[in-house]
Amino acid sequence: MGDYLGLAQSKVKPRSIVDGFSNRTATIKKRPPRPAGHSTNSRPISTSSIVIDTAAQFRYLQEEHRLVLEKCKTLEDSYSILQAEYEKVKSENKRLQTAYEELQENFNNATEKNFNAGRFLVYLKLKRRTDKETLEKRNIIKNEACFNTYLQDVVMLDNPRIPRIIHECVTVLESNDKFMKSPGVYRVSGDHNTIQNLRYDINANNYKRLRKQKSPHEICGILKLFLRELKDPIISLEACEKYFPDVLELKINTRSKVVQLINSLDAVRKNTLKVLIKHLRNVAAIEENEVDSFSLGLLFSSLIFNETLADVCPVKFQKLTAVPRECLIIMMEDYEAIFE
Repeated sequence: MGDYLGLAQSKVKPRSIVDGFSNRTATIKKRPPRPAGHSTNSRPISTSSIVIDTAAQFRYLQEEHRLVLEKCKTLEDSYSILQAEYEKVKSENKRLQTAYEELQENFNNATEKNFNAGRFLVYLKLKRRTDKETLEKRNIIKNEACFNTYLQDVVMLDNPRIPRIIHECVTVLESNDKFMKSPGVYRVSGDHNTIQNLRYDINANNYKRLRKQKSPHEICGILKLFLRELKDPIISLEACEKYFPDVLELKINTRSKVVQLINSLDAVRKNTLKVLIKHLRNVAAIEENEVDSFSLGLLFSSLIFNETLADVCPVKFQKLTAVPRECLIIMMEDYEAIFE
């Protein structure tokens, strides 16, 4: 009958003939929600059995507060570092802006009629560079913390008062027998990149990389670089010429004159020279390294006396190196009589 009339059939089987002709579907009555505090055994839930641990909550809040303070401290430190970097970038930007404005002004002054690209390039190529003193006054070139600076500006030890870099290098070398017995110590050049990295670390007063070196040549190289770049040498050639005006004077009262030369130095230079000579004497006493007092005297004469011999003739070269070399050899051979 339902198929004949074309009526829609419900998916749920009708309960009766009347439900079949209607659009009603079988529904399931939902059980009304239970009231609060009602349980399956019809007993109300007692709230008095719940205990709140206030001490545990307080400790938890204290720990959260401590973590927040630590995070705040970390953010403050990061902000300080970023602020310092910002000031550096700001200063560099100001310098570049000044240079740009100067170039722009020079470019505007050149008229289209007399401007010649070739002549302009020749002008830039032949233009005299600004001297170093002017760049230092404009704070473009600054002294480093340890290298390329004056001896009194270097970080010092308290006792004895000597540059820390010399103490660190000598300690690392003499604490390792393999380093002291290495053939060609102080004569073999170290790796350039490693020495430059050590230079950056030492300028930041960081000696961890220096103490972890596997080869003595980089340590010797950094020590020689420090002495070579001192703006005021440990012993000046003028002071040496005062007591040894000629090579012939080395044969007359040599030891007493060397003592007078050392006593004319200030305390820092005297202490530094004493540590260096004692170290060089220890190096020369080891046969395995194939380095004697003569080769060390020749090598360190140009470092301790800080000679500039790039543009001198061979005769003058021999004259300048003979006196400092012999002075250092005498200091090494008669160390106790001179320094003790």
